[in-house]
Amino acid sequence: MRIEAGSAFTRAAARFGDRLAVIDTLGSRRTYRQLQDRANSAGSGLMASGVKRGDRVGVLSHNRIEVVEVWLGLERFGLVRVVLHSHFEISTHVKTLNEVGASTLVFHEAFASEVAAAREELATVERYVCIGESCPEWAVPYSSVIGKGDVANPCLDVEEDEPCFLQLTTGTTGHPKPWIHTHRSWRGVIENNIEHLDSFGRGSAAVGPDDVNLHFHALQWATGFQTLMPYLLRGALSVVADDSVFDPAVLLQQMIDHRVTGMLIPAPMLEPVLDLIERDEITLPNLRKLVIFFATAELLQRVSRLLGDCWCHGYGSSEQGAPVTRLLFDDLDSEDTWGSIGRPSSSFTEVRVVSVDGEPLGPGEVGEIVVRTPMAAAGYWGLPEKTSAAFFPGGWFRAGDVGSMDADGRVHYLDRAKDMIQTEVGVVYPHVVEARILAHGSVAHCGVTGVRTEVDGPAQVIAAVVLKEETDDREAVRVSILELAADAPEYERPKQVIIVDELPTVLGGAKVQREVLAHLLVAAGTGVSV
Repeated sequence: MRIEAGSAFTRAAARFGDRLAVIDTLGSRRTYRQLQDRANSAGSGLMASGVKRGDRVGVLSHNRIEVVEVWLGLERFGLVRVVLHSHFEISTHVKTLNEVGASTLVFHEAFASEVAAAREELATVERYVCIGESCPEWAVPYSSVIGKGDVANPCLDVEEDEPCFLQLTTGTTGHPKPWIHTHRSWRGVIENNIEHLDSFGRGSAAVGPDDVNLHFHALQWATGFQTLMPYLLRGALSVVADDSVFDPAVLLQQMIDHRVTGMLIPAPMLEPVLDLIERDEITLPNLRKLVIFFATAELLQRVSRLLGDCWCHGYGSSEQGAPVTRLLFDDLDSEDTWGSIGRPSSSFTEVRVVSVDGEPLGPGEVGEIVVRTPMAAAGYWGLPEKTSAAFFPGGWFRAGDVGSMDADGRVHYLDRAKDMIQTEVGVVYPHVVEARILAHGSVAHCGVTGVRTEVDGPAQVIAAVVLKEETDDREAVRVSILELAADAPEYERPKQVIIVDELPTVLGGAKVQREVLAHLLVAAGTGVSV
């Protein structure tokens, strides 16, 4: 089946024309008509510069309005966007661009020195396009590409299973893997997220022109993947905020100034914002749809207390592109419910918990969480063996997560299968231990991992903890964390709690790299091996 690439936004631009579509915190703004014209100019300008249909084009920039233009333009002209996360090291980008055979790299001037140093290693990149006023001589200014382009809609028909873009996994368990999103699966992602946002719990209205969606976290991750298009297609305003440095006070002020109604936020970044809200007794009356990832029950209860009924706790993966399950603020009927990740988020999604052989398990039985959805129907670029291993028969995608499902159909997440700690007594799920520690009022972030303290001994549970800035007596807090953990089964209690200044993370602090943490702890003298 053939479909017109990017036609959903073409219809939105025709409908909302001169209505403001996107602004960024650097002062740029575009109406729907202007955004369409710029996207068409970017796509056709790249084609005029020698980029061919089907070429892979890397995009490396912090959040700014040009990123949205380029993303839309690439899709509309059949160019395959390679999503490069702005918080990864340049060596990661080099490896990714070489793996996918990218012909072109569009980058912001802030990355010019890193790109310059890596050019000899970029085996397939033939052209460089620089966004910004300080374009190096070896690159073409983005403004020149726009000048070569044409504002006319391309009306390009593509096969629905052609690659639309490559979404990189988060890299928490190794080098990020490029997942292919076809034009068909991308439409599935958008429709799933529209249904998810339109059915956001009791009393919540559908997304519409009165909404304001804030993107403070890197567009390359979930915020651009999940919420950008649903709000754009409904005539809402998207605010694109610079994500180079996270400052909770700046974020809170942006939410107030722009009267934000919707936002996606990782839980580790939400906690310091809630601290400010509680300290200064701030209210956010416009906020209606707060999508949270990686939350604990205690954090969700705090959100309800401070912000009211405006949240959902989502669970998903880069391969799916949307929350596949969600816990809504109005789907709570017991204390245990707060700790779940809810039920399937839309009619597009099926979820099971299965055995190692892929057989469905009964309520409460721990197994692998698998998902079947049109959003994850392709595979990893150039990695056929990993693609094959990522599916059980019948199209069930294996995200590598462990959990259970209760009799009411709610999923309870335990952890990544690769992160389980095999102790002398039994299996420990780091996520469970971290949730317990994060309930401590002085803890800003924590990571739990397994380290061997004897050469032939079993792994020991070690917790590394970042404290909130106002904490004075670090040793007293460390002791109190151990006391808090004493309520857990003995084998789940950390053998050591180590106070650290920072944790190894990805996605701008959203997720802890537990394997990296284990090696850092060993290098610092905690234990002898991983």
